[in-house]
Amino acid sequence: MKLYKLFVIILYSSMVFGQSQNAEAINFFNEAINFFNQKDFENAIVNYSKAIKLDPNYTKAYYNRGNTKLNLEDYKGAILDYDQVILQDAKFAKAYMYKGFAEMKIGENKSAVKSFNRAIEIDQNLDAAFLNRGIIRQKLENYEMAIDDYNQALKIKPSNYSALYNTGLCKYKLGLFQEAITYFTDGINSFPTKAELFENRGKCYMKLLKYQEAIGDFTAAIKINPSVLDYYYYRGYAKMEIEDYVGSNMDFSLALQINPTHENSLKNKAITSLQLKKFDEAIIDYTALIGLNSKDETNYLNRGLAFLQSDAYKEAESDFRKAIDLKKDFAEAYFNLANALTKLEKVVEACEMMKEAAKLKYLPADAHLGSLCDQ
Repeated sequence: MKLYKLFVIILYSSMVFGQSQNAEAINFFNEAINFFNQKDFENAIVNYSKAIKLDPNYTKAYYNRGNTKLNLEDYKGAILDYDQVILQDAKFAKAYMYKGFAEMKIGENKSAVKSFNRAIEIDQNLDAAFLNRGIIRQKLENYEMAIDDYNQALKIKPSNYSALYNTGLCKYKLGLFQEAITYFTDGINSFPTKAELFENRGKCYMKLLKYQEAIGDFTAAIKINPSVLDYYYYRGYAKMEIEDYVGSNMDFSLALQINPTHENSLKNKAITSLQLKKFDEAIIDYTALIGLNSKDETNYLNRGLAFLQSDAYKEAESDFRKAIDLKKDFAEAYFNLANALTKLEKVVEACEMMKEAAKLKYLPADAHLGSLCDQ
């Protein structure tokens, strides 16, 4: 997951009389603040504009109008206002910072970095400037530089959720899973209701093969938000790794209740169904997978195996033949086709299929050639 809304717009919310000697302009300015506080952003802009018309040098009116435009997602309009602020006051650090945010939102990342750089030069205590510069670097996969920025933000505000979370993501991308766990854990300690922190710490534990810890984290994420498919999928995968096939099968089933066409959940549920000898379920799952991807030969092979175990030999034969049609050198499919044909008492053809499997270096075929082909 990535975070895009990373700081709150801060507007002057008191009656500010600075930087204008025009009483009427000041009245419009303060009226605009009242509208803003009521979230009536359109009327706030109208009144800031009236103040600016009366006093074109009203720096804070431009600044506040820019902030209001950010709330309306008028990023280009906001940039124009911040440029005017900077023209009038070249050391207005927050104008550079919010300009950088607006530039980032419209994809002008190089300009945004320059704006954040200038904001930081003026004021080293702007955690949002460090944070958002880090976001850009993270998007560009400059993870070490992004981490440096996040750490600066954390020095200013140790409980900065976005900095903790995104540092963890960067550490994960760098393969520093134990370090990532530290940041996600710090985040969990401060923000225990953020499910994505548990999710990503769980992924780190999986990379470290600590499956029980991963299961605990995905369970915690599910308690917070039980509607997210990925949490069930990852927990099911972790359970499958420790051979808890009953638990994993149940988790993949829960994931499929959320999205019946989730291919990875279908695949793993089918695998665990085979492990649990739930052949009827496996057949249903592989049929669904074939519906999603009719060109994957392994789906036909595995459904054929489930049919074979269910004594549905004709259906098994059909699936193994389809697998071979899709992959002419599919040794395992030839081997299992031979088994299905044997059950159907088509011994001569079964022998030929077993020979084909042996030619393709499928070692189990060698052990069956003599007994099958000597009949």
